[in-house]
Amino acid sequence: MNSNAQLHSRATGAIRLLLAVWLIFSAVRTFSDPHQAVADQGLPLGVLLPLAGLYFAVGAFLLTGFMSRVAGLVLVGLGVWQLGSFGFGLLAFVLLVVGVYLALRGGGAWAMDIYVQKMQDRARKKALSSPEST
Repeated sequence: MNSNAQLHSRATGAIRLLLAVWLIFSAVRTFSDPHQAVADQGLPLGVLLPLAGLYFAVGAFLLTGFMSRVAGLVLVGLGVWQLGSFGFGLLAFVLLVVGVYLALRGGGAWAMDIYVQKMQDRARKKALSSPEST
C-alpha cells in the first residue's frame, strides 16, 4: 500500500473513531440525564431514548471497526430520518455525509473489518488449495 493510500486509510480511521467516541458520549449523556437532554435538544423523550440507544450501538460498532459499511448505512438512514423529521440540522447533515463516506470507503485503518477480511481470504485460499476441492 502506497503512502497516499495509507494516509487516506488513516484519515478514514480517525474520522470513524472520532464519530464513534462522539456517538457513545452523546448516548451516555442522554441516558445519564434524559430530562436535560430533552431540554438541550428539544426532542421528545420518546424519540431521544431510542435514538440514544441506536447512537450507542452504532458508536460501539464504529469504535471497533466491525461492520463499518453497515454502520455507515445506518448513519445515512439516521441522517435522512432526522432531516426529514426535524428539518435541517448540522448533526443530521454530518451523520448523512459521514455515513455515505463510511459506507463507500469502509472503516479505514485500525478497523476490525480488515482483519476479518484477511481471515476470510486465508480460509478461502486454504479451501481452494485443499485436495477435496478438486
